[in-house]
Amino acid sequence: MTFWDGFTQYDADSPFGQLISTCEDETGIKIKRTSDAAVTDNLLQSASAGSTPDLVILDNPTVAQFAETGLLVDNATSGLDTDGQRENVLAAAQVDDKTYGGSLGSNTLALFYNTEKLKAADVAPPTTWDELRAAVQATTQGDTRGIAFSATNSEEGTFQFLPFFWGAGADLADLSSPEATEALQLWTDWMQSGQAAESNINSNQQDVRDQFLAGGAAMMVNGTWQLGALDDAGIPYAVVPIPAIDGGPAPSPLGGEFIEVVASDEKTQAASADFAQCFIDPENARAWIEGQNYISPYPDEAEAQAEANPALRPWVDAVAAAYGRTSDLGSEYPIASQAIWTAMQESLTGAKTPSEALETAQKSLD
Repeated sequence: MTFWDGFTQYDADSPFGQLISTCEDETGIKIKRTSDAAVTDNLLQSASAGSTPDLVILDNPTVAQFAETGLLVDNATSGLDTDGQRENVLAAAQVDDKTYGGSLGSNTLALFYNTEKLKAADVAPPTTWDELRAAVQATTQGDTRGIAFSATNSEEGTFQFLPFFWGAGADLADLSSPEATEALQLWTDWMQSGQAAESNINSNQQDVRDQFLAGGAAMMVNGTWQLGALDDAGIPYAVVPIPAIDGGPAPSPLGGEFIEVVASDEKTQAASADFAQCFIDPENARAWIEGQNYISPYPDEAEAQAEANPALRPWVDAVAAAYGRTSDLGSEYPIASQAIWTAMQESLTGAKTPSEALETAQKSLD
């Protein structure tokens, strides 16, 4: 069977390659793997040429788009069983009450903080926006800014802003709501006051990490994929969920991929579903999830991860509260995302006020 993915960094000896081998042995299916970073573009092209793969790994925000084209097979049709996976995780792969594929694990965003810098400023890790504002102000000292985040004019910028957008109570269907404006005002205040560096407008998440590592920020918004670099650097840090405006974890956007059965004949679809079932089996996927610093989509497995490694507790809690980016708007999410990152750039640079920028964003969405 043909199997496409975008994990060009992982060879046959990696946890991902070993997961494929395990499922080849368990199912008796031989996989012909093609790995290409442009897997989504290739899938669209293959559909036009009539040469689609049997199985494909898709980043979760793209699942709705491909499901609506008819390229993917829903689980009720293929027989893939995702019972037990978190509902909020599966929501990213649901269209018209049908679920497409199974989650390979999730990541999301949280708030990293330098424990020594917060201690020196005599502030506790924030649990509300009032506490967050106070902590950012108190830790902005000398060459250190209170907080760092990625505000690029791309999906990466929207991804980083969504915990604040959703944490204020905003909804993607109404980008110009008072709640959305309050969220953008928060980021704009930090930027214009110098409590966040102007370079954040052009910084990706790795740049933000490097700023934090160099001591240029006391706190940063970032994800599980940075844990290895921070641990290797040996800096004193800890993690808490990004707070919602009045407390509790803010909903953060879910990252992670789904394995998908591609439309073909019934026999091939059934075999693809068997292989995918093996792929999402909690025991089989455990080494892959650990190697990715992912959180399991199965609550019991996620709790076991936190018990085995208490440092993962904030991430387990954050994933439990997270939202799929396409949960509200489905395949229209990319339009809203571009409208949001455009509004961010306009507001953070002072070209427009937060309310003006978001009113323009809503008009473009309409």
